[in-house]
Parts: sequence; structure tokens; C-alpha cells
Amino acid sequence: MVGVDTLRRDHVGVGLTPFLDDQVKGGVDFADVTAPAPWTLPSFAGAFTGLMPSLHGAVLPGTIRNMDTQPPHRLKDGTVTLARHLGGRGYRTAAFYANQFFAFGLAESFDEHHYLNLAAEDILKVAADWIRRHADQPFFCFVLLNDPHEPTTPGDPFLQPELDALDLAPPSLAELRHLTAWGDPDLAEAHLGHCGWPLPAGAERARSLKRAIYRACVRQIDQSLATFFNRLDGWGLNKNTLNSVFSDHGEEFCDHAAEAQNWNHDPRRVRGIGHGHTQFQELLRVPWLNWGAGVPGWGAVKQPVSLLDLAPTMANWLGMGPFHLPDAGCPGLVGQALTSTDHDPERVLLAEALAYGPDVVAVRQDNWKLVAQRDGKPLGLYDLHQDPRERNDLTTAEPGPLRRLQAILATWRGSSNSSKQDEAAPAWSDLDDEVRQRLKDLGYGE
Repeated sequence: MVGVDTLRRDHVGVGLTPFLDDQVKGGVDFADVTAPAPWTLPSFAGAFTGLMPSLHGAVLPGTIRNMDTQPPHRLKDGTVTLARHLGGRGYRTAAFYANQFFAFGLAESFDEHHYLNLAAEDILKVAADWIRRHADQPFFCFVLLNDPHEPTTPGDPFLQPELDALDLAPPSLAELRHLTAWGDPDLAEAHLGHCGWPLPAGAERARSLKRAIYRACVRQIDQSLATFFNRLDGWGLNKNTLNSVFSDHGEEFCDHAAEAQNWNHDPRRVRGIGHGHTQFQELLRVPWLNWGAGVPGWGAVKQPVSLLDLAPTMANWLGMGPFHLPDAGCPGLVGQALTSTDHDPERVLLAEALAYGPDVVAVRQDNWKLVAQRDGKPLGLYDLHQDPRERNDLTTAEPGPLRRLQAILATWRGSSNSSKQDEAAPAWSDLDDEVRQRLKDLGYGE
């Protein structure tokens, strides 16, 4: 199983990922997957436990969250993960991860786990070596690739063709270095998070270049995965191995910078970039691709599902007994094993747990999606069938869907499992210096 941090769904299956596109043809491509949170820790924790962040606990507390000034809580002790489920049934388990947040309770549920600050190609080589030495028995190997996350630094063979395709003057090396993040911090008009909206000319150029860098990184990831999985196939593992590739969240390139400017709720005073700050589709819609032994040949599945479904579905496909989940008392708080492609228009999908800003929640049922404050005040209502990019707010035009989704949100809010706002907050100073530095290198913390 491979998790690709910060991979938008709309960059998969559009010519950037030919290897993955080919592999999933005989398997299952869940094309409409909602992540339970718009950033790494609570989303990966949801995927591996089947629980929303308000149940598994790996979140930031407080009315206004700001991960620059406080770290999140760890996964609640004793929470059942997919690794623990399989480990208890005879599987040898290992995780290799390039994002330190995976070690806030998830990595520890594996028999062995290793933080590796390596590019995709190199961390996959380490994982392949572990598989080579353990494939004579049932094994579960998880690899977390962090390459699309900032600092985003694709190799020149992948980057140069993307830059050549732009109708722009070639960037300087200094400009590219600044765009491993979001632009020159000393030039507000050229920094995507500081320039305001509408974007000035310098920021429009920066956005085009940043998107090219991101696309190049996705291409490079796909090639690295091709090398890795072809190696496993060469060892004959394709005969009895289930393979899965998914992401925890996407990335915003000023897709909703106008809303960010109007709401003005990010305590960092950063607008419209990155992740962790909104509940729009560019952050919540993620890929989840599956092929190999045990995977049904459903092809592209258009029904809306949750990333919470990953653990119970994997356990089911592997025939390893049901992945037990609690009765949450509120729709959408736990995942389910996906056993068919039947569409359930009543199913509720939730997203919680911002890293930056107030307790903003997304509630979706079929094609309708509400983004709202915790108290139910709507920030936007969207018909995703007609408006997948969430440009047309129907809050006043569609009172019926608004009332239905607000009622679901009220149930969530009234649940004893909903996010506590009065928990004691951890501090960055409480963390080990090495752990804190690893996260700082990714742009987290002061």
C-alpha cells in the first residue's frame, strides 16, 4: 500500500499517471473519494482506523486552530488500525514514511517503522528490499511518499517539459527555489499566499510555475511507482498481492482564494494555498486505486465514498475478518466495507479538523455539499454534479438541501463524539527536537 501525500484527484488519470492508469484498469478506481480532513495526520488516521478525526483524536483542539503555534494530539492509545488488525492475523507489518506526522500514533501500530527523508524512488527501494526479505509469509507494507508536499523539488527531466509547455519567460533558478514553497516571501505580489485577490501579474506567473512544478512531481511519482511495482511483479508477487495507492488530501493553488480573502479566518494570514485551511474539493477529493489479488474488477466507481472505507474494505478483500467499527450515533462518523458499486443517495460523507482556522466542517449527501461553521452557519452550498469546482454558492437559492445538510450537521454537533473544543493543547516544545525539526522542514511549526 502506497500513500502519496498531497495528491489531488484531478491530477490522476489525465495523462500525468500513465502507469497507475494502466494498472487500475483491471481493478477498482474509486473516482469520488472524500478525505475525512484536509491535512495529513487526521486523514491518514481516518483511512487506517475507519474513524473520523473526532473519534480517533489525532486533531488540534480549540476554537481557532493554528499548527504554527501548537502541534496536534496523537492518535488515541489502543485505537485499532489496519496494521494492528492484520498483525493480529499473522501478517508481518512495516511502514516506511517520509512525513513525521505518520509517527503520531499510526507508525507505532506496525511491527516496524522507519522515517526516511528520501525521494519516492529511494524510499520505494528500501521498501522493496524489506518486501524481498519478508514475502515468504503474509506481509503488509505501507509506504508514505511525500514528494508533492512542499518543498516540492521534481527532477529536471520531469520539470523541464512542463516549463517548456508554458507561455512564459523561463524562470530563474532563484525563482524556482522560492517556488519549492509558494514564492518569494519578500515580494508580496509574487508570493501566492500573501498577494491577495485578484492575483496580480507576478502571482499569476508564480501560480503557473507552481502548477508546472506540481505536475512534474506527479509524473515523477508515477514513474517511481512503475519501477517499484514492476520489480515486485518480476519477483512473482503479482499473483497473490493486493496493491493500493491513495492520498490523504490535495493541494490548493488559489482555487478559492476569493473565499479565503472574504472569510479571512486563517490565523497565519495566508490565503488560498496549500492545505489544512478549507474543506473544498481540491483538498478533500483524493485518489484511491486498487488492483491485484482479491480486488474485484469493478473498474471506475463513480459512487461517492469516504477514505474511512479503506481499512474495512481492505480487510474484507483480504478475507481477514470484519474490521470492527463502533456505532457512532451520527451518520458519516465511521467507514464501511464497500461490497458493491451500488449508489446510496442517502449516505453522508463528512470532513472535519482544520489545521488552520475555526472549526469548519463539510457535510455531503449525494450531489449536495455544505461547507459550514461548527454552529451551522453556511459558508457555501454546492451542487457537485453541476458545479464540481464549487464556484456557485446556492445557499439562498436552494433552501431544501441546505436544511437537510444543516440537520445532519446538528446531529454531528450534538453527538458526544464531536470535536471537543476545550481540550488541553499540546505544545511544540513538548516534542523531541529531532521530530520538531523534521516537521519544520515540511513547513510545520514556528
